[in-house]
Formats: sequence, C-alpha cells, structure tokens
Amino acid sequence: MSHLSTTIQVDASPEVVFDILADPARGPEWQTLISDLDSISGRPGGVGASFVGFYRVAGRRLEGRFVVTASERPTLHQLAGTTRGGWARWTSLVEPVGRGCQVRVSLEYELPGEIIGGLFGLLTGNRLQAELDRTYDNLRTLAEAACGRPSDDFVADDLVADPRAPK
Repeated sequence: MSHLSTTIQVDASPEVVFDILADPARGPEWQTLISDLDSISGRPGGVGASFVGFYRVAGRRLEGRFVVTASERPTLHQLAGTTRGGWARWTSLVEPVGRGCQVRVSLEYELPGEIIGGLFGLLTGNRLQAELDRTYDNLRTLAEAACGRPSDDFVADDLVADPRAPK
C-alpha cells in the first residue's frame, strides 16, 4: 500500500470548496490526472453516489470506479475506488480557518500490476505526489475564483490604494 497526502489553505468558504471537490462532474476542471468521466450517478457528495473516472498514471490509462463512502458537508468527503488489480481510498477534510479553510487530503492506494515498487515505484510515487499537490493547487484556484478572490498569496482587501492615484 502507498500513501500520499497534502494540506492547502484556501481563501474560500468550506462550503464552496466541498461543493467543488464533491462534484465528480467538476473533476476534470481541477484534477490533473483525470482524462474523462462516465456513469456519474447519485447526488454530488452524497453517500453512495458513484462515477467511473479514467486517469493517466505512469503512462497508463486506468479506469477507476469510485463510490462516496463518507460525507458530511462541508467537512468530510471520502471515496473508495477500485481498478483492475488496484484500489484507492481518498479522504478530504475541510476545516474552517479564519475567513477561509484548510483542506487536508489523504490518498491511500495500490496500483495494478505492481507499478509501485523499486526505483520505478519511487519515481512514480514522487510524480504522483507532485500531481496531488498540483491538483489541490488547482482546487484552491477554482474555489477562490468562485468567491471572486485572487488565487495567489494576497487578497484584494489587503491592498492599500495609492493616495496619488486618480479617483
């Protein structure tokens, strides 16, 4: 079994973040490894909702069947997935922090065909961690844009107007 994790700060409400990450139809907007989706059923974020996702991992196209196993809007979203010869458990915890939130992600998985193992596995694991980090950076950008906030380290409210600027 392999494990990846990441934590991000988002300048958006937990509800906005949860609604994006719990809606499988929005996955291609922010998930870097997903190529397309199929068979989406159930209410987004609802326990028992499911979908089929097609992912690009280590040069392979993997089909994963996912089911929401735990969900408490806006704080918890967990998926269990299976592939031919592999599995994944993907948990996102969304906690309010100030006027935004913190998202802690844990991904436990086993890829098919012993992709993870030896030096190749180390390189693949490092690549997957980088992709997880990029994926959640994309989620942050999408959520902050939905709130009309810039996606870098400052917020517009913090800018001080130049008193010499024309009004």
